[in-house]
Amino acid sequence: MLGTRNRTHVPTRTVIRRNQQVRTVVVCLPPDTDPRLLPDLAATRLRMHNLTANGTIQHFVTRTRRTSKLIDRWHHVTSGGPIRLLDLAAMRHQAAAAASAQWQLWQQVTAGTRPAQPFWHFVDRHHNDPHRYPIQRAQSEYLSQPRVLAMNVYNAMPNRICELPTEALEAFQAGHGTYVNVAALAAVPADGLAALHGVGWLTTTSQRLTDQLTYLRAANAHLDGLHPNHTLAAMAIPV
Repeated sequence: MLGTRNRTHVPTRTVIRRNQQVRTVVVCLPPDTDPRLLPDLAATRLRMHNLTANGTIQHFVTRTRRTSKLIDRWHHVTSGGPIRLLDLAAMRHQAAAAASAQWQLWQQVTAGTRPAQPFWHFVDRHHNDPHRYPIQRAQSEYLSQPRVLAMNVYNAMPNRICELPTEALEAFQAGHGTYVNVAALAAVPADGLAALHGVGWLTTTSQRLTDQLTYLRAANAHLDGLHPNHTLAAMAIPV
């Protein structure tokens, strides 16, 4: 998604690339919102939740050529528009397919290593006794686990196929089916959802897989309950 593009949005709007260090959040807006107003309206909604957006980010798959109804469309990807013009099913399918291949690679990379504790396990120990178990020790003991080491060594390879995110360790270890399903659930709502109808801001409360699933279940239920004329905008929040 690099290179010169013909964008259909206000020229002064900032578009964030996916390789920058940002979180992707989705903002739900009223039906048939003017596409030219989407970035500003979405940014305003996020400020209500004390979040500052860096701009739009290309996130949604679309098959339509009606670029006047979308923002930042390029090669079937857009930053937002009416739900009826977005292919949310394709997003979930593509995410699941990519996750399946990623899990198979992870299994090869970590073969022969023992199951590892996720980082939150060590953080909990630190919070329980911060003086005797400082955060530096928590980080060191987490990173020194053979399975985490194997993932980080692979991630350091210059010709690696893809990243194996250590923050996804718990989901990787839960098995192929779980990892694929979590990826499909996260494909549309991404890292956070500014919902409608008084629901407010939805995101995971921690990196625990159970908390992530609680968020993803609520976010997808809200999205699936919206009318096709409702509008979605993907925004970048700095990490």
